[in-house]
Amino acid sequence: MNVNQKGAVGLIEVIRDLTKKGFECFTPIHDYSSVDLIALTDEKEPIRLQVKYRTTYRNTIGIGFNSVVNGKKVPIDLSYIDGWAIYCPEIEQVVYVNKKDINLSLGGFSFRLTEGKNTVSNGVKLPLYTEFKSLESWVSWLKPPSC
Repeated sequence: MNVNQKGAVGLIEVIRDLTKKGFECFTPIHDYSSVDLIALTDEKEPIRLQVKYRTTYRNTIGIGFNSVVNGKKVPIDLSYIDGWAIYCPEIEQVVYVNKKDINLSLGGFSFRLTEGKNTVSNGVKLPLYTEFKSLESWVSWLKPPSC
């Protein structure tokens, strides 16, 4: 598959997963936004997602804080998104990563699909995909605190 086909499959799988979980899904009418998909909760709270299709390399999935627009790599404006929805074909699952759960001062983030024995070069062990919270659990931080 080429990059465009993978992107379409990733988007379809994320929409399929979110729809099964009861979210309403909306996509932009153009291809140059940081937001690939907006999911609405039951309470009509929007969750703005960047969608990715990723296969593993040495059991690791890596996501950079950039996107490709008109064939050029451009940085994602992280203030426009709430997180990522990453379709992983090896496990046929969507992993939801809240931007509040990662270090945004880096150029991206990585995680593993199965337990690893080694640490990355800086001595930090990469998290398993199962350590990320479900999208449903994001809703509490979307709501403003009550007065």
